[in-house]
Amino acid sequence: MKVLYAVLCVCLNAHMYSQTYDFSLVDKILQDSLQNIAGYGGGCGLVLMKDGKEIYSKSFSLPGKSYTVNKFVPIASSSKWLACGVVMGLLQDGIWTLEDSAGKYLPNLDGDKARMTIRQLFSMTSGIKEDGNGVEDSILRNNDITLDSAVKQILALPLATKPGGSMAYGGRGMHIAGRCAEIASGIPLETGQAWNSLFSKYVSTPLGLKVTQYLPGKNPGIAGSVASNAKEYSVYLQMIINNGKHADKQIISKEIISEMKKDQTFGAPILYSPFVLWKILNPSLDLDGKARYALGHWRENVDYSNDEVLESSSLGAFGFAPWIDWKRNLTGVFSVWSEGRVTVPTYITLKKAIRNSIDGISSIQNDSESTMMVQMNNTVIFSEKVQSFTVYSLSGTVVQPSQSIEEWDYTGLSNGLYMIDMISKDQQHHIQKLTIIH
Repeated sequence: MKVLYAVLCVCLNAHMYSQTYDFSLVDKILQDSLQNIAGYGGGCGLVLMKDGKEIYSKSFSLPGKSYTVNKFVPIASSSKWLACGVVMGLLQDGIWTLEDSAGKYLPNLDGDKARMTIRQLFSMTSGIKEDGNGVEDSILRNNDITLDSAVKQILALPLATKPGGSMAYGGRGMHIAGRCAEIASGIPLETGQAWNSLFSKYVSTPLGLKVTQYLPGKNPGIAGSVASNAKEYSVYLQMIINNGKHADKQIISKEIISEMKKDQTFGAPILYSPFVLWKILNPSLDLDGKARYALGHWRENVDYSNDEVLESSSLGAFGFAPWIDWKRNLTGVFSVWSEGRVTVPTYITLKKAIRNSIDGISSIQNDSESTMMVQMNNTVIFSEKVQSFTVYSLSGTVVQPSQSIEEWDYTGLSNGLYMIDMISKDQQHHIQKLTIIH
């Protein structure tokens, strides 16, 4: 059996060297998931950029619907990463520092509320009570009041902990920071309008974004009310991955981009994080409470041996999902207008397929993944490198829970395309597609 396995591996490796980018599995994941994830928008789209070049741009629509990568959709919490562009712009211009306190700009504050810093307000560690956006509709999404009035209502509430004493995901802290930004800038406009002007100055105008904007209202949701599309959001991500450069112009300094990526929570206990829910939705999301917040976005995947962030992201409640894969010099924007609890499994499966495709052609070192399993006669034979494996449908459903065996008989599975997530003995994930035809 081992001789046969070795021969088959040689054949597989010979094929890998001649491979080009093959996103057929990505296509199939999106197409097969469409009925489930299409939601209010009636479809989905994906844009991938690698080494500054677009390598994938496709959209998928339900019958009678028209969804494109240029479709203008509300992006919910994906707004947070964009809003951070204003924070970093004010830092770049020397108008404020991340250590400035809320009390410096809101002089009626006292005690712990006055001591909250801009850094803490934009990294979920201000001590403000947060639980996602679940209880905040009456304040953050109330367009009958102004941004200033909303901030006063938030600050009238008691803190959950002292500043820096906890990390809790939500939008209230960023709302306060937004009002502080208006005051710090000195722009002579009404509250709300002033924030929109700052967003134009530091984000949309320098990057040439034509449609990306906060939805109309006197109380712009700093952390959650931008509408955009996959194409334009990709431009912002390219600026970030290029160390602040866009079209040969330095928009934000390399040093500020580096600061933006760092863990800003400093080990604070996590009171609320959506990653807990996402882990339940898909156990392969191996975070175990480790996911921490940077400035305006998540450090989704980190090499904890050296604290190097491998993937950054800012997923929204409607499913819109931008991310940066620093290791592969890749940016991605998954555009959809649906519900995050429905789309997250597809997002997770999608990114695994993308990594597998990229690694299969860009790194000889990663070609070794093709030697980890061989499929024959309704059986998968695993090499000695594999410690355990889990099998998923393309929608992210577990069809074979984690096992530790050398041979797996898949006779009970129906014909189709699946994903095998193999964990090697060095605890690395290796994803491969599995086509079953009985």
